[in-house]
Amino acid sequence: MQKLYLKTLKTLQGEFKPGELNVLLVFQVNCPGCFAYALPLANEIYKRYGDGGFKMLGLATAFEDFEYNSEQNAELLLKDGTLVGETKRYLEENGMSELPYSIDYPVAIDYPVENPREFYTPEDARRICMTKQGFENLSSDEQDNALTGIMRNIEVLGPSSYTFTVNMMRGTPTWVVFDGDMNILEHWFGHRDNEAALKLIDQYKNRYIK
Repeated sequence: MQKLYLKTLKTLQGEFKPGELNVLLVFQVNCPGCFAYALPLANEIYKRYGDGGFKMLGLATAFEDFEYNSEQNAELLLKDGTLVGETKRYLEENGMSELPYSIDYPVAIDYPVENPREFYTPEDARRICMTKQGFENLSSDEQDNALTGIMRNIEVLGPSSYTFTVNMMRGTPTWVVFDGDMNILEHWFGHRDNEAALKLIDQYKNRYIK
Protein backbone atom coordinates (compact mmCIF):
# COMPACT_ATOMS: atom_id res chain seq x y z
CA MET A 1 0.00 0.00 0.00
CA GLN A 2 1.30 3.44 -0.91
CA LYS A 3 2.60 5.51 1.98
CA LEU A 4 2.16 9.22 2.64
CA TYR A 5 5.52 10.91 3.21
CA LEU A 6 4.78 13.91 5.37
CA LYS A 7 7.38 16.48 6.39
CA THR A 8 6.42 19.86 7.84
CA LEU A 9 8.33 23.02 8.66
CA LYS A 10 6.16 24.07 11.59
CA THR A 11 2.65 23.86 12.96
CA LEU A 12 0.70 27.08 12.57
CA GLN A 13 -2.46 26.11 14.42
CA GLY A 14 -3.73 23.34 16.66
CA GLU A 15 -2.09 19.95 17.19
CA PHE A 16 -0.90 18.70 13.83
CA LYS A 17 -0.62 15.05 14.74
CA PRO A 18 -2.14 12.18 12.72
CA GLY A 19 -4.68 9.93 14.41
CA GLU A 20 -6.20 6.54 13.60
CA LEU A 21 -7.86 8.01 10.49
CA ASN A 22 -6.94 11.27 8.81
CA VAL A 23 -8.05 13.56 6.03
CA LEU A 24 -5.30 15.86 4.80
CA LEU A 25 -6.10 18.89 2.65
CA VAL A 26 -3.04 20.22 0.83
CA PHE A 27 -3.71 23.79 -0.31
CA GLN A 28 -1.97 26.96 -1.42
CA VAL A 29 -2.78 30.42 -0.12
CA ASN A 30 -2.86 31.67 -3.73
CA CYS A 31 -5.37 29.10 -4.98
CA PRO A 32 -8.94 30.35 -5.61
CA GLY A 33 -10.30 26.81 -6.02
CA CYS A 34 -8.97 25.88 -2.58
CA PHE A 35 -10.94 28.72 -1.00
CA ALA A 36 -14.08 28.33 -3.11
CA TYR A 37 -14.53 24.57 -2.62
CA ALA A 38 -11.86 22.73 -0.64
CA LEU A 39 -11.52 24.76 2.55
CA PRO A 40 -15.31 24.97 3.08
CA LEU A 41 -15.52 21.17 2.66
CA ALA A 42 -12.67 20.72 5.12
CA ASN A 43 -14.60 22.88 7.62
CA GLU A 44 -17.68 20.69 7.14
CA ILE A 45 -15.60 17.53 7.67
CA TYR A 46 -14.03 18.94 10.83
CA LYS A 47 -17.37 20.07 12.30
CA ARG A 48 -19.11 16.83 11.36
CA TYR A 49 -16.56 14.39 12.71
CA GLY A 50 -14.86 16.36 15.47
CA ASP A 51 -11.42 15.33 16.59
CA GLY A 52 -10.52 12.34 18.77
CA GLY A 53 -9.25 9.41 16.73
CA PHE A 54 -10.28 11.14 13.51
CA LYS A 55 -8.19 14.09 12.31
CA MET A 56 -8.92 16.81 9.78
CA LEU A 57 -5.54 18.35 8.90
CA GLY A 58 -4.53 21.22 6.63
CA LEU A 59 -1.13 21.57 4.96
CA ALA A 60 -0.20 24.88 3.33
CA THR A 61 2.22 24.10 0.52
CA ALA A 62 3.96 25.98 -2.30
CA PHE A 63 4.94 24.77 -5.74
CA GLU A 64 4.45 28.06 -7.62
CA ASP A 65 3.83 31.76 -6.90
CA PHE A 66 6.18 31.57 -3.94
CA GLU A 67 5.81 35.27 -3.18
CA TYR A 68 2.15 34.60 -2.32
CA ASN A 69 2.29 31.01 -1.05
CA SER A 70 4.57 31.87 1.83
CA GLU A 71 4.73 30.94 5.49
CA GLN A 72 3.97 34.56 6.42
CA ASN A 73 0.83 34.71 4.28
CA ALA A 74 -0.38 31.37 5.65
CA GLU A 75 0.06 32.72 9.19
CA LEU A 76 -1.83 35.92 8.34
CA LEU A 77 -4.63 33.89 6.77
CA LEU A 78 -5.12 31.90 9.95
CA LYS A 79 -4.67 34.90 12.23
CA ASP A 80 -7.12 37.36 10.68
CA GLY A 81 -8.28 36.00 7.34
CA THR A 82 -5.84 38.03 5.23
CA LEU A 83 -6.20 37.21 1.52
CA VAL A 84 -3.63 37.64 -1.23
CA GLY A 85 -3.16 37.34 -4.98
CA GLU A 86 -5.65 35.44 -7.13
CA THR A 87 -7.57 34.25 -4.06
CA LYS A 88 -8.26 37.83 -2.98
CA ARG A 89 -9.22 38.83 -6.52
CA TYR A 90 -11.57 35.87 -6.92
CA LEU A 91 -13.40 36.49 -3.65
CA GLU A 92 -13.71 40.22 -4.32
CA GLU A 93 -15.18 39.49 -7.76
CA ASN A 94 -17.76 37.35 -5.98
CA GLY A 95 -18.70 40.10 -3.53
CA MET A 96 -16.54 39.05 -0.59
CA SER A 97 -14.01 41.51 0.83
CA GLU A 98 -12.84 39.06 3.49
CA LEU A 99 -12.74 35.33 4.14
CA PRO A 100 -16.37 34.33 4.87
CA TYR A 101 -15.45 31.45 7.18
CA SER A 102 -12.85 30.52 9.77
CA ILE A 103 -10.30 27.71 9.54
CA ASP A 104 -10.48 25.84 12.83
CA TYR A 105 -8.63 22.53 12.32
CA PRO A 106 -4.86 22.00 12.72
CA VAL A 107 -2.71 23.49 9.96
CA ALA A 108 1.01 23.11 9.27
CA ILE A 109 3.46 24.39 6.64
CA ASP A 110 4.91 21.97 4.10
CA TYR A 111 8.70 21.76 4.37
CA PRO A 112 10.22 24.23 1.87
CA VAL A 113 13.16 23.17 -0.27
CA GLU A 114 15.20 25.99 -1.81
CA ASN A 115 17.84 23.83 -3.49
CA PRO A 116 16.46 20.39 -4.42
CA ARG A 117 19.83 19.16 -5.71
CA GLU A 118 21.37 19.54 -2.25
CA PHE A 119 18.30 18.43 -0.28
CA TYR A 120 16.68 15.37 -1.85
CA THR A 121 18.38 12.01 -1.30
CA PRO A 122 18.31 8.68 -3.19
CA GLU A 123 15.81 7.52 -0.55
CA ASP A 124 13.54 10.42 -1.49
CA ALA A 125 13.87 9.38 -5.13
CA ARG A 126 12.77 5.89 -4.15
CA ARG A 127 9.79 7.35 -2.31
CA ILE A 128 8.83 9.19 -5.47
CA CYS A 129 9.18 5.99 -7.48
CA MET A 130 6.98 4.14 -4.99
CA THR A 131 4.10 6.45 -5.89
CA LYS A 132 4.12 4.83 -9.35
CA GLN A 133 2.00 1.72 -9.62
CA GLY A 134 4.01 -1.37 -10.46
CA PHE A 135 7.42 -0.01 -9.47
CA GLU A 136 7.97 -2.85 -6.99
CA ASN A 137 7.37 -5.38 -9.76
CA LEU A 138 10.20 -4.04 -11.92
CA SER A 139 13.53 -5.81 -12.15
CA SER A 140 16.47 -4.45 -10.16
CA ASP A 141 17.95 -2.88 -13.29
CA GLU A 142 14.64 -1.26 -14.22
CA GLN A 143 14.26 0.12 -10.70
CA ASP A 144 17.80 1.50 -10.77
CA ASN A 145 17.10 3.19 -14.12
CA ALA A 146 13.93 4.73 -12.74
CA LEU A 147 15.74 6.01 -9.65
CA THR A 148 18.51 7.50 -11.79
CA GLY A 149 15.91 9.27 -13.90
CA ILE A 150 14.20 10.73 -10.84
CA MET A 151 17.51 12.00 -9.43
CA ARG A 152 18.26 13.69 -12.76
CA ASN A 153 14.86 15.38 -12.69
CA ILE A 154 15.46 16.53 -9.12
CA GLU A 155 18.75 18.15 -10.16
CA VAL A 156 16.90 20.58 -12.45
CA LEU A 157 13.90 21.08 -10.16
CA GLY A 158 13.36 24.62 -8.89
CA PRO A 159 12.23 25.57 -5.38
CA SER A 160 9.71 23.09 -4.04
CA SER A 161 7.97 21.72 -0.98
CA TYR A 162 8.84 18.28 0.36
CA THR A 163 5.45 16.66 0.94
CA PHE A 164 4.03 17.98 -2.32
CA THR A 165 7.04 16.84 -4.36
CA VAL A 166 7.84 13.45 -2.84
CA ASN A 167 4.21 12.33 -3.01
CA MET A 168 4.02 13.45 -6.66
CA MET A 169 0.97 15.64 -6.09
CA ARG A 170 -0.53 17.17 -9.22
CA GLY A 171 -1.62 20.52 -7.81
CA THR A 172 -3.92 22.05 -5.22
CA PRO A 173 -6.27 21.27 -3.69
CA THR A 174 -5.09 17.70 -3.09
CA TRP A 175 -6.91 15.45 -0.64
CA VAL A 176 -5.38 12.43 1.09
CA VAL A 177 -7.21 9.99 3.36
CA PHE A 178 -4.67 7.97 5.34
CA ASP A 179 -4.48 5.78 8.41
CA GLY A 180 -2.33 5.89 11.53
CA ASP A 181 0.45 3.98 9.78
CA MET A 182 0.57 6.59 6.98
CA ASN A 183 -1.01 4.20 4.48
CA ILE A 184 -2.89 6.14 1.78
CA LEU A 185 -6.49 4.90 1.61
CA GLU A 186 -7.79 7.43 -0.93
CA HIS A 187 -6.45 10.51 -2.66
CA TRP A 188 -7.72 12.92 -5.27
CA PHE A 189 -6.82 16.19 -6.90
CA GLY A 190 -9.29 19.03 -7.37
CA HIS A 191 -12.96 19.28 -6.46
CA ARG A 192 -15.14 16.32 -5.56
CA ASP A 193 -18.85 16.62 -4.87
CA ASN A 194 -19.28 17.32 -1.15
CA GLU A 195 -21.89 14.60 -0.65
CA ALA A 196 -19.72 11.99 -2.36
CA ALA A 197 -16.65 13.03 -0.34
CA LEU A 198 -18.53 12.86 2.97
CA LYS A 199 -20.01 9.47 2.07
CA LEU A 200 -16.50 8.16 1.32
CA ILE A 201 -15.15 9.46 4.62
CA ASP A 202 -18.11 7.97 6.47
CA GLN A 203 -17.19 4.56 5.11
CA TYR A 204 -13.62 4.81 6.32
CA LYS A 205 -14.63 6.28 9.67
CA ASN A 206 -16.98 3.37 10.33
CA ARG A 207 -14.15 0.98 9.46
CA TYR A 208 -11.32 2.60 11.43
CA ILE A 209 -12.89 4.45 14.34
CA LYS A 210 -14.55 2.22 16.93
